[in-house]
Amino acid sequence: MSTSRVKSAARTLDLLETLAKAHQPLSHSDLALRTGIPKSSLTELLRTLEARHYIEPLGPHGGPFRLGRAARDLVAHGLDVQHIVACASPVMETLSAQAGYSSGLYVILGDVAERVHGVTAPQGLTMHEGVRAPLYACSMGKLHLAHLDAEALEAYLTRVELRPITPRSVRSVGELQRQLRQVRTEGVAFSQEEFTKGVVGFSAPIFNVHCRMVASIGLAVPTSGFEARKQTLTDMIKASAKAVSARLAASH
Repeated sequence: MSTSRVKSAARTLDLLETLAKAHQPLSHSDLALRTGIPKSSLTELLRTLEARHYIEPLGPHGGPFRLGRAARDLVAHGLDVQHIVACASPVMETLSAQAGYSSGLYVILGDVAERVHGVTAPQGLTMHEGVRAPLYACSMGKLHLAHLDAEALEAYLTRVELRPITPRSVRSVGELQRQLRQVRTEGVAFSQEEFTKGVVGFSAPIFNVHCRMVASIGLAVPTSGFEARKQTLTDMIKASAKAVSARLAASH
């Protein structure tokens, strides 16, 4: 990575941190003085951040500036995820202990699902945080798609490229739609070796107090042992998701 790119990132963070710590909006001159960023560079940086809604000017011709909607949303999202993790973690520990398999907590980021917390069971798949998967290839993604309205789902199906991740990955929109109908009927979603060979991932939705799906709780089960315990594990994961939803509602 070039020195100029590192400098640009540092300046961006310096600017955002300065605005976050300020008790009032700051002018272009104030920002230049407090951050030490040359005014010409600061002007371009402000334009970029304003276009992405990370800052917003209060004057009709620019400045003074304060943090914008995107920055506030980013912080709120981080706090929301931390809260969901806090509510889900003890439930996941119990689920993994009872099921004997590793469990994960997932949220949606655009067109991918991200694991934000994991409990690794003895002999189970290691559940690293930060793992991301396309919506069509993972159980959390299918849950999310199944809960979209018709317009949003059609927009996704129009733009998505169904690239195979494993030989079992979904390869057609028609097959994906069939799976989504099954998700709506059963209330859980499955990814049968579609993202990880030899592993069935399946998830149940977590809802907030407004009945909006905000996350999912899932198990990673070896394919060879899944069918024999499918119903038992499905009941367990539904109960666990319901318990996390209740904890979220109680803490609202």
